Amino acid sequence: MRRAVNNAYVRRLREEYSRLRDVIEQRLEEFRRVDKSNGGRLFEELVFCILTPQSSARRADSAVRELSERGLLERGRIREIYSVLRRWGVRFPARKAQYIVLNRRKLRYGRGLQRILGADARATREVLVRKVLGMGYKEASHFLRNIGYEGLAIIDRHVLRGLVKIGVLNQGLDVSNRKRYLLVEERFMEAARIVSVPPEALDLLLWYEGTGEIFK
Repeated sequence: MRRAVNNAYVRRLREEYSRLRDVIEQRLEEFRRVDKSNGGRLFEELVFCILTPQSSARRADSAVRELSERGLLERGRIREIYSVLRRWGVRFPARKAQYIVLNRRKLRYGRGLQRILGADARATREVLVRKVLGMGYKEASHFLRNIGYEGLAIIDRHVLRGLVKIGVLNQGLDVSNRKRYLLVEERFMEAARIVSVPPEALDLLLWYEGTGEIFK
Protein backbone atom coordinates (compact mmCIF):
# COMPACT_ATOMS: atom_id res chain seq x y z
CA MET A 1 0.00 0.00 0.00
CA ARG A 2 2.86 2.39 0.75
CA ARG A 3 6.00 3.68 -0.86
CA ALA A 4 8.52 6.39 -0.01
CA VAL A 5 7.18 9.92 0.33
CA ASN A 6 7.89 12.01 -2.75
CA ASN A 7 9.43 15.03 -1.03
CA ALA A 8 9.82 17.01 -4.24
CA TYR A 9 6.10 16.68 -4.99
CA VAL A 10 5.21 17.51 -1.39
CA ARG A 11 7.29 20.70 -1.64
CA ARG A 12 5.52 21.61 -4.85
CA LEU A 13 2.11 21.13 -3.21
CA ARG A 14 3.17 23.31 -0.29
CA GLU A 15 4.31 26.02 -2.68
CA GLU A 16 1.04 25.82 -4.62
CA TYR A 17 -0.96 25.97 -1.40
CA SER A 18 0.96 29.07 -0.32
CA ARG A 19 0.13 30.69 -3.67
CA LEU A 20 -3.52 29.59 -3.70
CA ARG A 21 -4.29 29.72 0.00
CA ASP A 22 -6.52 32.78 -0.11
CA VAL A 23 -8.58 31.41 -3.00
CA ILE A 24 -8.92 28.00 -1.34
CA GLU A 25 -9.92 29.50 2.00
CA GLN A 26 -12.47 31.72 0.28
CA ARG A 27 -14.07 28.68 -1.34
CA LEU A 28 -14.10 26.74 1.94
CA GLU A 29 -15.71 29.71 3.67
CA GLU A 30 -18.43 29.71 1.00
CA PHE A 31 -19.13 26.08 1.87
CA ARG A 32 -19.30 26.90 5.59
CA ARG A 33 -21.82 29.68 4.93
CA VAL A 34 -24.35 27.43 3.17
CA ASP A 35 -27.72 27.91 4.88
CA LYS A 36 -28.55 24.48 6.31
CA SER A 37 -32.02 25.67 7.29
CA ASN A 38 -32.88 26.03 3.58
CA GLY A 39 -34.10 22.61 2.42
CA GLY A 40 -34.20 23.65 -1.23
CA ARG A 41 -30.60 24.82 -1.13
CA LEU A 42 -29.52 21.55 0.49
CA PHE A 43 -31.38 19.54 -2.13
CA GLU A 44 -29.76 21.53 -4.93
CA GLU A 45 -26.31 20.68 -3.57
CA LEU A 46 -27.31 17.05 -3.11
CA VAL A 47 -28.38 16.84 -6.75
CA PHE A 48 -25.10 18.38 -7.90
CA CYS A 49 -23.13 15.71 -6.05
CA ILE A 50 -25.30 12.92 -7.49
CA LEU A 51 -24.72 14.26 -11.02
CA THR A 52 -20.92 14.61 -10.86
CA PRO A 53 -19.76 10.93 -10.98
CA GLN A 54 -18.25 10.31 -14.45
CA SER A 55 -19.41 13.76 -15.54
CA SER A 56 -17.81 17.20 -15.70
CA ALA A 57 -18.47 19.15 -12.51
CA ARG A 58 -19.01 22.27 -14.61
CA ARG A 59 -21.64 20.53 -16.74
CA ALA A 60 -23.32 19.11 -13.65
CA ASP A 61 -23.39 22.58 -12.08
CA SER A 62 -24.90 24.10 -15.23
CA ALA A 63 -27.56 21.38 -15.31
CA VAL A 64 -28.46 22.01 -11.66
CA ARG A 65 -28.67 25.75 -12.26
CA GLU A 66 -31.09 25.27 -15.16
CA LEU A 67 -33.19 22.77 -13.21
CA SER A 68 -33.37 25.19 -10.28
CA GLU A 69 -34.16 28.27 -12.38
CA ARG A 70 -36.97 26.42 -14.17
CA GLY A 71 -38.40 25.00 -10.94
CA LEU A 72 -37.74 21.45 -12.10
CA LEU A 73 -35.84 20.42 -8.99
CA GLU A 74 -38.96 21.08 -6.95
CA ARG A 75 -41.68 19.84 -9.30
CA GLY A 76 -40.19 18.57 -12.57
CA ARG A 77 -41.14 15.20 -14.02
CA ILE A 78 -38.55 12.58 -14.85
CA ARG A 79 -38.66 13.20 -18.60
CA GLU A 80 -38.26 16.98 -18.15
CA ILE A 81 -35.26 16.52 -15.87
CA TYR A 82 -33.80 13.88 -18.20
CA SER A 83 -33.97 16.33 -21.10
CA VAL A 84 -31.93 18.93 -19.18
CA LEU A 85 -29.34 16.41 -17.99
CA ARG A 86 -28.91 15.01 -21.48
CA ARG A 87 -28.52 18.46 -23.03
CA TRP A 88 -25.72 19.30 -20.57
CA GLY A 89 -23.91 16.02 -21.21
CA VAL A 90 -24.46 14.48 -17.76
CA ARG A 91 -23.70 10.76 -17.86
CA PHE A 92 -26.55 8.29 -17.29
CA PRO A 93 -29.24 11.00 -17.52
CA ALA A 94 -32.21 8.61 -17.32
CA ARG A 95 -31.01 6.94 -14.13
CA LYS A 96 -30.03 10.23 -12.50
CA ALA A 97 -33.33 11.88 -13.43
CA GLN A 98 -35.06 9.04 -11.59
CA TYR A 99 -32.78 9.51 -8.58
CA ILE A 100 -33.66 13.21 -8.44
CA VAL A 101 -37.41 12.63 -8.48
CA LEU A 102 -37.35 9.70 -6.05
CA ASN A 103 -35.04 11.52 -3.64
CA ARG A 104 -37.21 14.61 -3.86
CA ARG A 105 -40.21 12.57 -2.71
CA LYS A 106 -38.26 10.69 -0.07
CA LEU A 107 -36.56 13.78 1.33
CA ARG A 108 -39.51 16.15 0.84
CA TYR A 109 -37.48 18.43 -1.45
CA GLY A 110 -34.64 18.69 1.02
CA ARG A 111 -36.61 19.23 4.21
CA GLY A 112 -35.89 15.65 5.19
CA LEU A 113 -32.17 16.34 4.84
CA GLN A 114 -32.31 18.75 7.76
CA ARG A 115 -33.21 15.88 10.08
CA ILE A 116 -30.36 13.73 8.73
CA LEU A 117 -27.64 16.33 9.21
CA GLY A 118 -25.97 15.76 12.57
CA ALA A 119 -22.94 17.15 14.35
CA ASP A 120 -20.70 14.20 13.49
CA ALA A 121 -19.62 14.21 9.83
CA ARG A 122 -18.87 10.49 9.56
CA ALA A 123 -22.06 9.37 11.25
CA THR A 124 -24.06 11.71 9.01
CA ARG A 125 -22.30 10.27 5.94
CA GLU A 126 -23.35 6.74 6.93
CA VAL A 127 -27.00 7.82 7.09
CA LEU A 128 -26.79 9.57 3.70
CA VAL A 129 -25.27 6.49 2.04
CA ARG A 130 -28.09 4.35 3.42
CA LYS A 131 -30.98 6.70 2.66
CA VAL A 132 -30.16 8.64 -0.50
CA LEU A 133 -30.44 6.97 -3.91
CA GLY A 134 -27.34 7.34 -6.09
CA MET A 135 -25.15 8.38 -3.18
CA GLY A 136 -22.04 6.41 -2.23
CA TYR A 137 -19.24 7.43 0.11
CA LYS A 138 -17.62 9.77 -2.40
CA GLU A 139 -20.87 11.56 -3.24
CA ALA A 140 -21.90 11.80 0.43
CA SER A 141 -18.47 13.17 1.38
CA HIS A 142 -18.68 15.66 -1.48
CA PHE A 143 -22.13 16.84 -0.39
CA LEU A 144 -21.11 17.27 3.23
CA ARG A 145 -17.93 19.14 2.34
CA ASN A 146 -19.93 21.44 0.08
CA ILE A 147 -22.24 22.40 2.94
CA GLY A 148 -19.44 23.06 5.42
CA TYR A 149 -18.58 19.77 7.10
CA GLU A 150 -14.92 18.94 7.67
CA GLY A 151 -12.76 15.87 8.21
CA LEU A 152 -13.91 13.80 5.21
CA ALA A 153 -12.14 12.84 1.98
CA ILE A 154 -13.67 13.01 -1.50
CA ILE A 155 -11.83 10.13 -3.16
CA ASP A 156 -11.99 10.69 -6.91
CA ARG A 157 -9.44 10.04 -9.65
CA HIS A 158 -7.63 13.35 -9.05
CA VAL A 159 -7.21 12.59 -5.36
CA LEU A 160 -6.12 9.00 -5.98
CA ARG A 161 -3.52 10.18 -8.47
CA GLY A 162 -2.26 12.74 -5.98
CA LEU A 163 -2.02 10.20 -3.15
CA VAL A 164 0.07 7.92 -5.35
CA LYS A 165 2.35 10.84 -6.27
CA ILE A 166 2.72 11.86 -2.61
CA GLY A 167 3.67 8.28 -1.77
CA VAL A 168 0.97 7.16 0.65
CA LEU A 169 -0.45 4.72 -1.94
CA ASN A 170 1.37 2.42 -4.32
CA GLN A 171 -1.42 2.62 -6.87
CA GLY A 172 -4.94 3.88 -7.28
CA LEU A 173 -7.54 1.58 -5.74
CA ASP A 174 -11.16 0.80 -6.47
CA VAL A 175 -12.95 2.62 -3.63
CA SER A 176 -16.46 1.49 -4.52
CA ASN A 177 -16.88 -0.44 -1.27
CA ARG A 178 -16.91 0.95 2.27
CA LYS A 179 -13.82 -0.86 3.55
CA ARG A 180 -11.54 0.37 0.77
CA TYR A 181 -12.97 3.87 0.81
CA LEU A 182 -12.27 4.26 4.52
CA LEU A 183 -8.81 2.76 4.10
CA VAL A 184 -7.90 5.27 1.39
CA GLU A 185 -9.48 8.04 3.45
CA GLU A 186 -6.98 7.24 6.21
CA ARG A 187 -4.16 7.59 3.68
CA PHE A 188 -5.63 10.90 2.55
CA MET A 189 -5.59 12.22 6.11
CA GLU A 190 -1.97 11.06 6.41
CA ALA A 191 -1.15 12.91 3.18
CA ALA A 192 -2.73 16.10 4.56
CA ARG A 193 -0.45 15.83 7.60
CA ILE A 194 2.60 15.27 5.38
CA VAL A 195 1.80 18.29 3.21
CA SER A 196 0.83 20.28 6.33
CA VAL A 197 -2.51 21.51 5.02
CA PRO A 198 -6.10 20.93 6.22
CA PRO A 199 -7.77 17.92 4.54
CA GLU A 200 -10.38 20.13 2.86
CA ALA A 201 -7.62 22.30 1.39
CA LEU A 202 -5.69 19.26 0.14
CA ASP A 203 -8.77 18.07 -1.73
CA LEU A 204 -9.11 21.39 -3.56
CA LEU A 205 -5.37 21.50 -4.15
CA LEU A 206 -5.30 18.05 -5.77
CA TRP A 207 -8.41 18.92 -7.77
CA TYR A 208 -6.59 22.02 -9.00
CA GLU A 209 -3.62 19.83 -9.97
CA GLY A 210 -5.92 17.70 -12.11
CA THR A 211 -8.18 20.36 -13.61
CA GLY A 212 -6.40 23.69 -13.39
CA GLU A 213 -9.20 25.31 -11.39
CA ILE A 214 -10.62 25.48 -7.89
CA PHE A 215 -14.31 24.72 -8.13
CA LYS A 216 -16.33 22.50 -5.79
